[in-house]
Amino acid sequence: MTADISRSIRFRGIAFLTPIDHRKATRRLLLAYGVSLFLFALWPTLDLRVSALFHTEGAGFTLAAVPALHVLRETVWNLSIAMFALSLGALGLAAFGRAIPGFEARTAGFVFLLYLLGPILLVNGLLKRFWGRARPADITEFGGSREFTPPWLPADQCAANCSFVSGEGSAATALLLSLLVLAPALRGFLPPAAFRVYLGLAILLPAMGIALRVATGRHFLSDTVFAVLFVLTIALVLHRLLLTPRTP
Repeated sequence: MTADISRSIRFRGIAFLTPIDHRKATRRLLLAYGVSLFLFALWPTLDLRVSALFHTEGAGFTLAAVPALHVLRETVWNLSIAMFALSLGALGLAAFGRAIPGFEARTAGFVFLLYLLGPILLVNGLLKRFWGRARPADITEFGGSREFTPPWLPADQCAANCSFVSGEGSAATALLLSLLVLAPALRGFLPPAAFRVYLGLAILLPAMGIALRVATGRHFLSDTVFAVLFVLTIALVLHRLLLTPRTP
């Protein structure tokens, strides 16, 4: 879906992205789910092996103590909060007939519902609250006291704010998609060089934010992979409902 959205930034309008082939996007998404489930089921220690790349015996996940990386993480998180707040404000303005050009009611509704249904309700409200998977830094393999459990099985190793799935990873994915949704409108206001920088940062910052959750021992690889997939699924449904032009 991300590739389809990226191609839409060739710009054929302000309020909507160019049409997405939802059937093709759905097939690709289902394939991604299948490959991910098969990979982590076939190789259950993959999460441990990836996390071990960033763990030092006796020192833990050392990247977690790097100030610059902490600033980067906070930047991505704050951008997500700002985007959610902006979408809510844009919806309010649209309700009073003062819609922001390029961020009209449907576009703002897409962004608002993407965050609400994904990171807020599904991820933090349900999965992280009840799945019970311990974070990498808390399991015995990396100096903690909890047991490692695979991503597809609910566990009892964590009581709250657990590892599966990544909350910040889901928010970063929502941020990336939101920034791409806004790209067609911004292209009309930004110089070409500035627009290319915008697109680069729109992809790079969220991607780095997701990677940092693994590198700092806060999440397993599978936590981030499925966080991305869940948000993409919600985005695909919302795009079909809100951002696809209707044929009379």
